[in-house]
Amino acid sequence: MNQNRARAYSILLFFIILVVLYHIFGYTGHYGFDDIHYAELANDLLLGSVDFEDHAAYRLPVILFTALFYFIFGISDFSSSLPAMLVTITILLTVFNFLREQGPKVLVIGLSLTTISNWFLFYSDKLMPDIYVALSIIWALAIIHRYKFRSDKSKTALPAFLLALSLLFGFISKGTIVLIIPLLLFLIATDIVRKRDIRFWVYSLISGLVLMTLYLFVTWIITGDLFKRFDAIAGNSYLNLCSYDQQSLKILLKRIFFGFFELSISHTLATGFIFILAVLFQRKGLGIFRMENSFSFFLVSALLLFFSSSFMSISLTSYSPMCLDPRHYLFLVPVAAIPAAKIIAEFIEHKKAGIQIIVALSCVTVISYFLQGNSFWRLYLPLSALFVVYFFVRPGKRIQDLFVLLFAAILLLLPLNMIRYAQQVRYRKQKEIVVEQVIQNRQDHLIVTNEVQKRFLEYYSDFEKDQSQRFVSYAEYGSKRAKEGKKLLLLNWHTRHLSGMKQQDLPFYARQIPSDIDPVYINERLNLAIYEMKDLPYHNLKEIPLYTTLNDFEDAVPFWKQNDRDISRHIKDRGSKSNKVSEYSSTFDYPLDSLPISGKHNLMVQATLSCYAETFTEAKIVISLENNTGATFWEALEVNRYLKAYSNWWPVSFEVSIPKQDLNPSSRLKVYVWKNDNSEIYIDYFGVKIFAIPAL
Repeated sequence: MNQNRARAYSILLFFIILVVLYHIFGYTGHYGFDDIHYAELANDLLLGSVDFEDHAAYRLPVILFTALFYFIFGISDFSSSLPAMLVTITILLTVFNFLREQGPKVLVIGLSLTTISNWFLFYSDKLMPDIYVALSIIWALAIIHRYKFRSDKSKTALPAFLLALSLLFGFISKGTIVLIIPLLLFLIATDIVRKRDIRFWVYSLISGLVLMTLYLFVTWIITGDLFKRFDAIAGNSYLNLCSYDQQSLKILLKRIFFGFFELSISHTLATGFIFILAVLFQRKGLGIFRMENSFSFFLVSALLLFFSSSFMSISLTSYSPMCLDPRHYLFLVPVAAIPAAKIIAEFIEHKKAGIQIIVALSCVTVISYFLQGNSFWRLYLPLSALFVVYFFVRPGKRIQDLFVLLFAAILLLLPLNMIRYAQQVRYRKQKEIVVEQVIQNRQDHLIVTNEVQKRFLEYYSDFEKDQSQRFVSYAEYGSKRAKEGKKLLLLNWHTRHLSGMKQQDLPFYARQIPSDIDPVYINERLNLAIYEMKDLPYHNLKEIPLYTTLNDFEDAVPFWKQNDRDISRHIKDRGSKSNKVSEYSSTFDYPLDSLPISGKHNLMVQATLSCYAETFTEAKIVISLENNTGATFWEALEVNRYLKAYSNWWPVSFEVSIPKQDLNPSSRLKVYVWKNDNSEIYIDYFGVKIFAIPAL
């Protein structure tokens, strides 16, 4: 017995070490938006300041635990990561508690399915609330399970109170806890029909009402408003791709019936569910829903949580499912791992449900081949091959052990790929360079950079408000350019990518840096560089306006070619007319020989428009120079990246610089939208500005 216990705890320790090793070698730092915001809120809390208008400030577990570690260790990546890692380890302990008595095979498989799930592992050290919600849900199920199958049912009040407390913990962590509601309702309804455990649910409901009342009362004491958190959520909401209630029915239906299932397969959230679904196709498989044992309890819980994640609305006023981001569904991973581990172990030992498992795996593998990502090559194909080969092999003990090791090794392929990416990003090295070159040695400077890098700099500076250094984003610098002090430009490919920017989105002075300009610092491997702004030739760009035009599609405009059949009316509150793009939109067509430009200037062309699309579109804004032989210059920008939500109008802008050597007077400048798919899009307020800029 002691030997078995030691072996079980050794297995647990191995997976805990795996979490730590992933943090050491696979840490890619922060995203730069939500996580840095939580860090700032935690720091503000230590300073005695709380913004009750900010809905994120009400996610207390994240803020409080982070603030606690900031108080102990100071603001650092270690302090930011430690709470999430401890929560992750607590989840592993909970899974371990359910599986340790079922033997080492089940334990290794269950902890592998939990720990080595690539997104679960990725967020195991991130300053995000989603891992807290995962802990809340697995705790809630552990409490219900213990009462139903293990405890003395004469003691009802305490487990009922603990259930309510665990759900409150999830609620104040993040609103995604509502996805557990269909499961709870099913459990309650099942117990009512079977006339069992009704007192437990009554006590849980009473405890929940008491705790929620207490929570609202404390909110009222602190803010003066019982429902201040909900007002803050409404006040901080904004239109985005996840606003399914404000987009077309086609977008909503795709999200409900296809989107979540595609996400689950491509991002490997479905791994454990493949084996769960295989069991349901066995004879009398539906009998599992009676939940007469521990196995069926977790299997049904996992399934209902899965379908709740796909169909459940998170809005009380409209039908709007949860956004398709794998971090919102981390709670599915440990819940599914518990029954899946037993199913796989029975396959290993007795080939039970072998045909069903192989068929289910094969179907998911085929689907994954047509989806984005590398889950086909790095998970489903090798996993399918392993199960198919093993199905025809005699299951001796060594073969069984080898199967378990290969199973865990295959699950490791995707995390290893993430570690490889982390080694390319080298976040810690990036941080070291930025701190050394900017924070420590550059006093009384204005640092101009992308939005995420700016937020990182504030975080590295412990959110100090009164320091001499100032950090501004490109947009902030452009709108209120500072005149005094030394100014530095910090370019970092990684943080630019996290900001959602491409090279062409940078301001002109940042994307047109001649190769003979010496940087203050450069690391070509990391694509990171620092320049003095005064050294940049286009920093104080003297643009010479040459021509400006705007087509609102109300009347004919000079130099615009358009088909009147493509001019339509009243597309969702956007003026009286707009241009429905067939293959090509209305086109600005202007002869270069009409521009008063010398051979010493380049041409800068700025195109702006408003765009409306019902669904994803491959349409592009095109700026080109053409003559009798064809296009001598051609650049395009994808419109879809500017559409923050479909079925709404969004501004799109595109700016290109055309070198003087391409400016043949016989050419014509053309600006238009080109649509090479079947999407339906409309454009309006199509503007073009042409400038001459000095050529270096």
